[in-house]
Amino acid sequence: MICQGGLRPPRTPRGRWGSAPPAPRPLSVVALVAIFLFGACTEAPLKVAPSRDAEAGAKLARDAGALLLQFAAYDYGLAGALSSAKARTVTPARYGVVARGAAKTISAHSAGVVGAAVDRVGPIRDKLVTLADGLTDLGRDAQSYADAGDPAAFARVISHVTAGWQRLRDLSTALPRDDVLESAIARGTSFVVTASAATKHTVTVGPYTTVADAEQALKAIGSPQNAAVTRTAPFVVRLGPYADADAAALVVAKLASQGIVSLVSQDQSYTFARSGPVPDVELWREPSRVLESAPAARRIALSDDGTWILTGSDGGQAALFDPADTLRALPQSFAGMSALAFSDDARFFALGGQTLTFLTAPAGQVVGTPMRFNNVATQLLFVPTTRLFVATSKGPTGEPSGGAGVIGGRAPDGVPLGDPFPIVTPAAGAQVAATDAGDVLVGTTSGGGYDVEIFRPGRDGALRALARIPGAGRALTVDRAGKTVAAITDQGTYRVSLADAKTVTRLASPVREIAFGTDATLYLLDQTSLTSFAPDGSRRWTTTFTDGRRLAVGRRAVVVDGVDRLIAIAPSDGAIDELGAGGTVQDVVVSRDGKTVGVVVDARRAVLFTLP
Repeated sequence: MICQGGLRPPRTPRGRWGSAPPAPRPLSVVALVAIFLFGACTEAPLKVAPSRDAEAGAKLARDAGALLLQFAAYDYGLAGALSSAKARTVTPARYGVVARGAAKTISAHSAGVVGAAVDRVGPIRDKLVTLADGLTDLGRDAQSYADAGDPAAFARVISHVTAGWQRLRDLSTALPRDDVLESAIARGTSFVVTASAATKHTVTVGPYTTVADAEQALKAIGSPQNAAVTRTAPFVVRLGPYADADAAALVVAKLASQGIVSLVSQDQSYTFARSGPVPDVELWREPSRVLESAPAARRIALSDDGTWILTGSDGGQAALFDPADTLRALPQSFAGMSALAFSDDARFFALGGQTLTFLTAPAGQVVGTPMRFNNVATQLLFVPTTRLFVATSKGPTGEPSGGAGVIGGRAPDGVPLGDPFPIVTPAAGAQVAATDAGDVLVGTTSGGGYDVEIFRPGRDGALRALARIPGAGRALTVDRAGKTVAAITDQGTYRVSLADAKTVTRLASPVREIAFGTDATLYLLDQTSLTSFAPDGSRRWTTTFTDGRRLAVGRRAVVVDGVDRLIAIAPSDGAIDELGAGGTVQDVVVSRDGKTVGVVVDARRAVLFTLP
C-alpha cells in the first residue's frame, strides 16, 4: 500500500539469515514513530498568524503630519518676526498661544499612539513610537519657548521639526501610499527655517510681581517685535538679542531716559533665517501685512481688492498706503474724522467728519467740491456700477427741533451730482445701502415706522417706496443682487424679500449689527452670538462668544469679541478661528472682494489678514 505522500509503510525486518525478528520496542517509541509517519502522510494547510502591527498607523501618521505642518508654518512666521521681516510674521506672544495649544494636541496624540501600540509588534508600531517620542520633545520645547521666550528653546523646536519630518517619512514607507500624507510632507519640508548660534547681549527689564505688570511694562516700552514677557517667575521683559554690548547699552540708556531700569546680560544668542514658499494657506489666521499708521488711528478703509489701505484718526490725520506698503500720502482733514472710503478703482478716496473731502490716489491731492454737513457723517459708501460716493448725516442736533438731516452724493472725483441729491431726511438721519447694480436704498424713520425707498443714480430723479417696517430704524443692509433687505429697528430685526416687499418677516429682537455675505447669507450679530440665515430665510446656525462688538463679512464673518479678540467664523457651520490681531482693535472692515480683513490695532497699526 502506498501512502498519499508516496511513501511505503515500513516492513517488519527479518534477521540476516532469516532468523526471528528482534523483540518489540517499548510502546512509547512505537507511538512516536506512528505519529511521525501520520504527519508525513497528511497534507494539513499551514495556519498564518494574524498581523500584530499597529492598525491605526495611517490615521496617526496623518495627525502627526498635520502637527508638523502647523509647526513648520508657524516657525516660518516666528523666524520672520525675529529677523525683522515685514510680511507673514508671527509675534512671539502669538506663537506662544499657538504652541501651547499644539502641545496639548501632541499630548493627546501621544496617548493615541500608546493605545495603538499596546500588544502590537511590527515596523509600523516601532516607527509610530519613535515619532511620538520626538513629538513629545517638540511639545516640551515649544511650551518652554511659549513660557520664557528663550531663543535656544526655539532653536530646539526647529531641530525637532526637521527630525520629525524624517521620522514621518520613515513611517510612511511602512504604510500603504497615502497622497494626503505625502502632500503634507512635501509642503511642510518646503518651509525652510534655520538657526545659528552666537554670543549676543540681552536687555532685561524687571522683575515684576505679576505677568500683567510685565505686560504693562512691555506696552510702555512700545512693544517692539524683539521683546517678550516671561510667563513664569521671575516675570521680566527681555529685549534683543543685540549684536554687541554697545548696542545693548544704547537700549539701556534709552529706557533709563523713560525712567525704566534695565540691565544687560551676555549669553548665547541665535539668528534665525527662513526660505522657501510663503505658507499663506497655513498662516491665514496671522497677519499678512502690518503697517505703522498715523498716530491715534481709529478708522480704516480698504480698496475693493484689499491692496490699498487708508487709515484715519480722530484728529483728522489720514495715511494712505499703496500695495507695496509704501506710505504715499498723509492728508490732513478736520478733527472728528468719522468716515473713509475708496472708489472702486482706488483712483480716488473720500474722508472726513462734518466735512468730507475728495482726493486722488496716490498723490492725496484734493479735488472736486467738499460735502459739508450740519453734523458728522454717519455713513460713507461708494456705490458700484453707477459709481458715486454717498454720505449721510443727522440734523444739527439729531432732534426734530434742530433741523433736518441730509444725504449727499458726489462723483468719484468729487463733482456734485444732480437730482435727487441732496436728499433731505428726518432729523435722526438715514441709513443707506447699495446693490451691485448701482441702486441705492434709503431707510428713514417717521410716524413710528421705518420706510425703505430706492433709486438708481443717473436714472431716477426721485425715490420710490419699497417697504415699511415697524419701529425706528437703526441699520439697513441689502444683498448684492438686490433681492433681500434686512433692517434693525427698536422693535426687532427684520427681513424683506423685494419680490414681495409687503411681506416683512421678523427674525429676532433688535441685534447689534447685520450684514449680508457675498452669497446672500444674512448674519445677525448680538452681544453673545452670531446667527446665520440662508438666502431663503431659514436659520442655519448660531455660534456664541463673549462680547460681540463689530461685524464685517467677506468669505467669512469676522467679529470683534470684546476689545482685543478678533474671530473669523466659517460660513458652513459657524466654527470659530481666532485671528492674531495682537492688541486692542479699534475698527474692522473687509474688502469688497471678500478676501482681505483690515483692522486698526492699538490705535497705531493697520493689520491685514487674508481669508481662505
